[in-house]
Amino acid sequence: MEEVFLRYRLATRLARTLRAWGEPLPLPHLGEALGLKGPVERVVRPLLDGRFVVGEEVGLWEWHYPFPHPGEAVVVLDLETTGLAPGLNEIIEVALVRLEGEKRIPFQSLVRPTRPPSPFIERLTGIRGEMLEDAPPLEAVLERAYPLLSGATLVIQNAPFDLSFLRPALEGMGYRLENPVVDSVRLARRAFRGLKRYGLDALSEVLELPRREAHRALADVERTLAVVHEVYYMLTSGSPRPLVDLGR
Repeated sequence: MEEVFLRYRLATRLARTLRAWGEPLPLPHLGEALGLKGPVERVVRPLLDGRFVVGEEVGLWEWHYPFPHPGEAVVVLDLETTGLAPGLNEIIEVALVRLEGEKRIPFQSLVRPTRPPSPFIERLTGIRGEMLEDAPPLEAVLERAYPLLSGATLVIQNAPFDLSFLRPALEGMGYRLENPVVDSVRLARRAFRGLKRYGLDALSEVLELPRREAHRALADVERTLAVVHEVYYMLTSGSPRPLVDLGR
């Protein structure tokens, strides 16, 4: 396992230990969480990235200010499609979670395409053709989803791909997607410097996120949200600001 990967994973274990404890801990206690004995400062201190408040004891910045930033609505969005080519392939699932203050609004819907997905896409997504036969058409799904995007910063893993399907679909309905967009891949590259891969599976492995149903839209939204939560505190490091500012 590459050294930088291991460093981020150990740092995340320290953050998880503090969350479970619920209050700041001395460095030696954090060392014990990693199975270390004796003098641990030389090992533990280099692991403490922007998520941590470091003083006589070690705490977490997330205890001091919230994500999302007050006054900012954030929508994490993901699509599943029948392939990689907009205009040729189609959206077969739309999912999002809108966060605004303490409100959390999830949305998920399968979409009935004009042609059934290929066997490869069925295996990749777990979405079988018969599951889509009674699903609503894309226009009906987007009519329900579009209001949830209002005034929000959009967060999308590998945003150019999803937007290449979403924008034309909305424009065909007479809607414009003018929201600011933050690509979680770009944020992760800034926070987790030196990794070889920045796909959602790789980032989930670094953060030891619970395994979820692979390649279903809502599961990927939840994983993206978990990644962005960590990245937000790594990059703000005690200086809270809107997520949209980090994406610039």
